[in-house]
Amino acid sequence: MKNKIYYKYCIVGVLVGYFVFHPLVMLLSHFMATHNDPGSVSAIESIVSVVLKSFSLSMMPWSLSFALFNGVIGLYYGTIKQANLAKEQLILDLQTALSEVKKLSGMLPICSSCKKIRDDEGYWQQIEEYIRDHSEADFTHGICNECVKELYPEFYQEFEEKMNNENLSN
Repeated sequence: MKNKIYYKYCIVGVLVGYFVFHPLVMLLSHFMATHNDPGSVSAIESIVSVVLKSFSLSMMPWSLSFALFNGVIGLYYGTIKQANLAKEQLILDLQTALSEVKKLSGMLPICSSCKKIRDDEGYWQQIEEYIRDHSEADFTHGICNECVKELYPEFYQEFEEKMNNENLSN
């Protein structure tokens, strides 16, 4: 797909070189040569004859060189334009990603017993609340095997069997 875009610029360059720049250079050189010599032929007839001459068989090597040169310029322009578009898209993607990132950093004062975190105002918050307020993370609560065994020993056997059954079904 990208190559098609590059070739479009190349083809436009070829066409502009052949149909625009070569006749313009021919006209410029004609007017420079006849600047001091007012001719009997009217200016419009002179312009038309020079433009038509630029498409003649004798001028074909010059026409093709203009076409080739401008085709290369078109290809180069297309490459640069596509690279700039890709760079702009990457910048937009990075800006979007950066705007969505909330990062916790630095030292967090945390209670070694209850694990509450002291905020900037000096208040102690549950770790879940602090992280929720300072990041994009959300919490869901569960209970680990060790805590079930310690806190609810009467339900531990049933809990362990349920967890094993769920793991086997997945």
